[in-house]
Amino acid sequence: MLAALHIENVAVIKELDLDFSSGLSVMTGETGAGKSIIIGSVRMLLGARTDKDMIRSGEERALVEGLFSEIGEKTVKALENCSVRPDENGEITLLRSVTAEGRSNCKINGRTVALSQLKAVGELLIGIHGQHDTQTLLNADNHLLLLDRYGDCGKQFEIYRAAYGKSMALKSRLTALIKEEGLRGELREKSRRAYEEISKVKPKAGEDEQLEQRRKLVKDAQKLAKQSRIVYRALYKNEKSASATDLIGIAQTAIEQLSDAMPNGEDCIGKLTACKMELEEIARDAFAVAEICTDNPAEELNRIEDRLDLLKTLKRKYGDTLEEVIAYAEKAKNMLTELDGREDELKMLKSELERSVEDARREGAKLSLLRRDAARRLGEAVNGQMRYLDLEKVVFEVEVTEEHSLSGAPKLTGTGVNTVRFLISANPGEPLKPISEIASGGELSRIMLALKVALADKEETPSLIFDEIDAGISGKTSQKIGIKLREISSYTQVFCITHSAQVAACGHHHFRISKTEVDGRNRTEVALLDESGRVEELARIMGGIHISNSVKESALELLLDGQKDKNESIRTER
Repeated sequence: MLAALHIENVAVIKELDLDFSSGLSVMTGETGAGKSIIIGSVRMLLGARTDKDMIRSGEERALVEGLFSEIGEKTVKALENCSVRPDENGEITLLRSVTAEGRSNCKINGRTVALSQLKAVGELLIGIHGQHDTQTLLNADNHLLLLDRYGDCGKQFEIYRAAYGKSMALKSRLTALIKEEGLRGELREKSRRAYEEISKVKPKAGEDEQLEQRRKLVKDAQKLAKQSRIVYRALYKNEKSASATDLIGIAQTAIEQLSDAMPNGEDCIGKLTACKMELEEIARDAFAVAEICTDNPAEELNRIEDRLDLLKTLKRKYGDTLEEVIAYAEKAKNMLTELDGREDELKMLKSELERSVEDARREGAKLSLLRRDAARRLGEAVNGQMRYLDLEKVVFEVEVTEEHSLSGAPKLTGTGVNTVRFLISANPGEPLKPISEIASGGELSRIMLALKVALADKEETPSLIFDEIDAGISGKTSQKIGIKLREISSYTQVFCITHSAQVAACGHHHFRISKTEVDGRNRTEVALLDESGRVEELARIMGGIHISNSVKESALELLLDGQKDKNESIRTER
């Protein structure tokens, strides 16, 4: 709750310190006393746009500081989302100052923060409602939030949101995969062509070098064959004359005949035999070259050239060497395997998404049932409160609808499968229409109050300020508004700026706002009234300039009546 408020140099307020308690605090005062300035100061503290004209004339800056205590667990959790936590005393201090040059300084617990953060935190701590502060009702985006709060739908909503979030994540992932499908198709075709082309040729590492050597050999076939035959005939067999081996044979025979004259003849014969064997081996090696080159060299050369052309084509496309070409084929094969796996992943992801969407729809249907039941109960509760607030002819209804896809299934959104609108009929026989199209300012104030009463035990904002919501209303209706405000204050701290004695009489605490002249300048002052002071103030509101004893007696009677505990009987109507 708002425990203390400090205001400096705001309009006619020089310096003002206010301490507040729980319950209903009412503020009254003559027109122009400064009630609107106090509300404006609170708005400034909450981050509202502030004009430099708000600064008291002659001063360099205006400052507003608020101390908040007894902060509930839900509010603490919400504050954590704004990166703010209460201090060691469980309190939060907001401060905002505005200079004459238009510069703004914002602090939370003494730490400088951005205006946007101050505003976000302020909205969690105080709600302001007046004849012109009914955006909660007029903004249809808030209707679903209010309905879920009333129906305690939070737990089921979190279950749905988790299911919906999972389905959206899967959908996003699937969309990305599908978006890439065209690129993957091109990559798959490219990899397939490369792998098939390389596999068909079946290149081997170093094969091109071997073929180059073979090609050179085949091109020189005739020359090589001639030379190899010369060697063969000279060393081994020669039809026209004796070869070297023939001559060695002749020499061996002659040495045998000289055995008596050559003691080492046998050694010489052995040496010639060894020499003959070496010559025969050389001749056969040379003849082998001739045999290689004799089997249609032109045809073989064509075959080699064709093979080399195939290998050159592969190297031009897939690598500088055959080793790189072979590696490319392996890479293409692995890519095809991976892409085939992506297709399986795509199929699995589609199935998983279908299951996830069904889960979200199932949880959304459960949430929708809770909302429809809550809508019925909230409608009854608000209509009951409006009857009490003398809006007998106004009918309030919470419309819960679903938008369906072409398949007939409810469309899933981040907030569920429902659209929620608050509808009213201002007069009997008139159709229900959106509340923003029909309700007048006075009606909106009372409808807002009726809604706040219906939601009182669900209220999450620690402090509520109602700014002259009783404008244009008098008599018993004003008293009923006061009773309802007092009832709400049993759940949350309530402030009410009012011109109505009936409303003021219902407050637990009564502050009188007055304007005095000090040193030739007007200054707003605020006083917390005791019982006698309250009677005097109520009598002033009721009686005008001249206050008679009978008016004071009526004021005392009104105060005593306003302080009676009517909550039990009023809650029964809810």
